[in-house]
Amino acid sequence: MKNKILLVSISVLFIAVTLTGCGSIPFLSTPTSTPLPTNTPLPTATPTATPVPYYVTASVMSGTIQAPAILYHRFTNDTHDATSTYTRYSDFKKELQSLYDAGYSLVSMSSWLDGTFSVPEGRKPLLFTLDDGISSDQLYINSDGTPSQYSGLGILYDFSKQNPDFGYAASIYTNMGDKYYGDIFANNWFYVSEGDAWKTKLANTIVWAIENNIELYNHTYSHVDLSLTKATDISYQLQKNDATERDFLALVNRSDLDTKLGNILALPWGNWPASQEGVDAIKNYVNPEGKPLSAIMEAYNADEPKLTPSVFSSDFNKWSLPRITATVSSVEWIASHSNEIPSMQSCKLGPTDESKASDTATLQALITSAVQAATCPEGVYHVGDQIFVAQNGTVSLYKKATTVSAAPTSTPTAQ
Repeated sequence: MKNKILLVSISVLFIAVTLTGCGSIPFLSTPTSTPLPTNTPLPTATPTATPVPYYVTASVMSGTIQAPAILYHRFTNDTHDATSTYTRYSDFKKELQSLYDAGYSLVSMSSWLDGTFSVPEGRKPLLFTLDDGISSDQLYINSDGTPSQYSGLGILYDFSKQNPDFGYAASIYTNMGDKYYGDIFANNWFYVSEGDAWKTKLANTIVWAIENNIELYNHTYSHVDLSLTKATDISYQLQKNDATERDFLALVNRSDLDTKLGNILALPWGNWPASQEGVDAIKNYVNPEGKPLSAIMEAYNADEPKLTPSVFSSDFNKWSLPRITATVSSVEWIASHSNEIPSMQSCKLGPTDESKASDTATLQALITSAVQAATCPEGVYHVGDQIFVAQNGTVSLYKKATTVSAAPTSTPTAQ
């Protein structure tokens, strides 16, 4: 019996060992847990910034670059007839609006001659000139320092404040020896007071003009007919007029503005000297600051309007710049022929490195690429303080800031 019990016990133990598949008895050993595998985190990728293309915005004027140069003389109220030398205030206000609506913006004569002129995008250049200056009805400064609405340039000033993109610029061609200046405004007109008060008023008017983008030039001292004047007298007329302007500035202690006075002649009545000697006396004239004569303005009747070429035009002649005499009909003609004047366009150049956005060679190459790709036209490019000319298959630096490039470089463009 004992042998049977022992046999059964051994059998049970054998079966238990067999079922557990190990050489130890499970209920006699300590169980061991198997650790789970650990996940090792992958390094996080740092995103690479996508470069943003950088473009340079240029202002471009292409085609035949020309502009109307309007010739005004005197301004008057509506009791006076409108003539070629008298523009009524009411007509002038209408003319300004029509010129603005036609897309024009004013540029200075000096910028027109040196090629630095510019107008807002979509606008067209326009030149305002006034002969027989300075008269009160052309420019009169109120006691509060603002130009009078009873003067042409005062009306223009107010209009430009209401329409800033029209601009404020004009050139006055003065006769300093043939008139007094009306220093008193009464009953809607100007009168000369007794004594020399008018001189101080005129002097301060000249100062205001120079400081507000109105340029003063020469129209001879006493508005002589140059075709009847000897060469020596022509020289005197130019010298005396310039000297008198400077005397007025000195009167109010503003001789510091002498250097702001330019040297352009507007021919009285549009008449040239009869002799070559007289012509040479004009062309060789140098003003008191040593500036040589930079241009001669002619005058055309209202019935034969002619646009004024720019320095970028093939027919530009600084010794013979046409102007259009202002009449109601001639100004209407100017407004209706605005399609003959190019507008300023905007052009994006690039992409490029922002650090090279003002580099001359880089800009030259960008303009070349744009012209070759026909994304921008040939023409005159203003980029920052630099001016380039893309013309006839080349791109050349014309001016950088106020310095003319002595030897402009060129990059070929596709023809």
